Amino acid sequence: MPEDKFTDLMLRTLDDHIEAKRAEGLSDTAILERINKIDFTEIFSKMAETVAINTVETLEKTMYERVLEERAQTAEFMARHEQIWGKGFVASEAMYIMVLETVDMYRQYVDDLPAETIEEKQYHLAALRQIHARACQQFLEITYLIKAGFADGAFARWRSMYELSVVADFLINNDESVALAFIESADSDDSWHNWAKAAPYFAGHKGNITFNDIQNKCDLSTDVWRKQYKLANKVVHASPQGTFNRLGAFVDTSVLQAGHSDYGVSLAAEHSAISLAVITASFLTILPYGDGTVHASTIGKWVDIVRKYYYEAEDRCFSEKNEMHATKIDGTVISTDLQTTI
Repeated sequence: MPEDKFTDLMLRTLDDHIEAKRAEGLSDTAILERINKIDFTEIFSKMAETVAINTVETLEKTMYERVLEERAQTAEFMARHEQIWGKGFVASEAMYIMVLETVDMYRQYVDDLPAETIEEKQYHLAALRQIHARACQQFLEITYLIKAGFADGAFARWRSMYELSVVADFLINNDESVALAFIESADSDDSWHNWAKAAPYFAGHKGNITFNDIQNKCDLSTDVWRKQYKLANKVVHASPQGTFNRLGAFVDTSVLQAGHSDYGVSLAAEHSAISLAVITASFLTILPYGDGTVHASTIGKWVDIVRKYYYEAEDRCFSEKNEMHATKIDGTVISTDLQTTI
């Protein structure tokens, strides 16, 4: 019989009650008549509430030792995780530092330009500055998620970075009026992308503008990237594919996995590095800036360093599992043959 402690407690309590009544001299018939008058639903509810209160009090007294034990196990996992992916983590963090330093130099360069030069691109600069800052934050969030062993959370976060890269590309390829519309939309309640109606593509467009509408107008959005974005949507949403075939889960689906996993982190690491490189390049090329061209190219090439370290670790430690896992989610092959478009 499966264990059910609370139900067993209820049954033992009832047995004790019956034995007590027998000891008082009541017949089984009389006891049964009394039992039939008892509202067991109310008793069950009250006992459950009492047991829950007592359990909370006990757990509160022991929570520190329980959590410290869990933290020790997590620390042990993190040490193993670092051994597997450590070079990749360093490459990602180095890229983050590299991008921040590059953008700071760009800021200083822009600050020294004549006002009339900046004015020609003021709305592009304002929009892309915020988009780029947000992308940097998301890249760092992804890095921390993969360092903690949360591949699905990291890949779900990359979905937002991809959307930012598409919006940045759309803005760069349109004039200042579109960038201004994007900025002004920040103070509206519009949950669509109707700011894009300022672009010639959508002149006279009826109805709301969707992200897919914008994506269709961007050269950045290739078939390969669309497949990866579709995959990320399944990971983000409550889809059966993303639920039963999580990126961080091992092939053995008979084991329900929750918490940290040292598997599947390379996909989010690679994709986020590419997206950050693309968005950074868009920002650095708003105004003529020779150093910016060099920096953008350098950052783009650094993506290959990031890719190298993560996929070397994956091949070394998970090659057999990775082959079995490659087509799990909706038959979508998790491809690493992606290019940094700069």
